[in-house]
Amino acid sequence: MFVTPNTPNVTDFTTFIETSVQIPTAALPTNSPWIGYAFNQAMAIANVPAPLVPGIIYTLAVYNAGTHILFLITPDQTGQTYFADARSNLASTNFPQGGFSLNLPQVGTVTSTFDQGTGTTLTTPEWAKGLTIGQLGFMQTVWGREFLAYQQAYGPNIVGVT
Repeated sequence: MFVTPNTPNVTDFTTFIETSVQIPTAALPTNSPWIGYAFNQAMAIANVPAPLVPGIIYTLAVYNAGTHILFLITPDQTGQTYFADARSNLASTNFPQGGFSLNLPQVGTVTSTFDQGTGTTLTTPEWAKGLTIGQLGFMQTVWGREFLAYQQAYGPNIVGVT
């Protein structure tokens, strides 16, 4: 699937978002500059010394971080609402169950809900106390959570996630 699986690169990241994430090309053309922007940001935040993390694991961490970032920053193509729908919490044609609520602040993790879903208790569990606001935002998408899982698996020397 990847041309160079042990080294993150934009070409393989594009393959990842086309095949694994399945973002429609009408919403994100393969020549979109936003792919590179998201990849570069992911490389910056997932920058670790190579010997600490095996190649494909590091590559997948970068691609998951990049995908999360892509959903945050990418504007819609003319006539499309794919990314706006993804950032919303409302159901849409693109996301029938609702988007990822990326437009809503993320201030903690849900501990409990009550009164038939109208009340929520947020708390910061021990494992999340070292997260920055940016890292806490990664909890909002499956790719962000996967990125944090990769980071956490390699300990606090990676990004402060313990």
